[in-house]
Amino acid sequence: MLPKGWKQVPLHTVAEVRTGLSKNARREGATLKRPYLRVANVQDGTLDLSDVQEIDVPASQTSRYTLQAGDLLLIEGNGNPENLGRGCLWHGEIPGAVHQNHVFAVRTHANGPLLPAFLELLVQSKYGRDYFVSCAKGSTGLSSLNSTQLKSFPVILPPYEEQLRIAR
Repeated sequence: MLPKGWKQVPLHTVAEVRTGLSKNARREGATLKRPYLRVANVQDGTLDLSDVQEIDVPASQTSRYTLQAGDLLLIEGNGNPENLGRGCLWHGEIPGAVHQNHVFAVRTHANGPLLPAFLELLVQSKYGRDYFVSCAKGSTGLSSLNSTQLKSFPVILPPYEEQLRIAR
């Protein structure tokens, strides 16, 4: 039972889930070199930017893959199902950075009801972890989460002012 004024909505109604670039895909046409975030860079609540590689991005698609401050980065797969959904907020640490296809970028709707910092806390909570573990599909020791499951994540949505208080 949720407190009065709170609701539960699927993630896709309050945010866009973006998939990233495949490292080995064939690129045709003009490309631009961009910093490239991999699973190894996305830790639980923090980023490890000590080893950021570069990738060629089709020039016509750079805006599609470029991260924006406020994007929540979440990993798709891991050897440990309890690490599914591990992630952190992107604050624009590296201008022009893009992300690997094994890292989701969740971008809340502009002027929407969901605060990115609150979403980060929600996915890191027991509630969020339990959801991701329940979605774990795996083979050969690798558990994964697909975009459909992530888009269906049931976001607990308090009023915006309450989200701000919780995030602080």
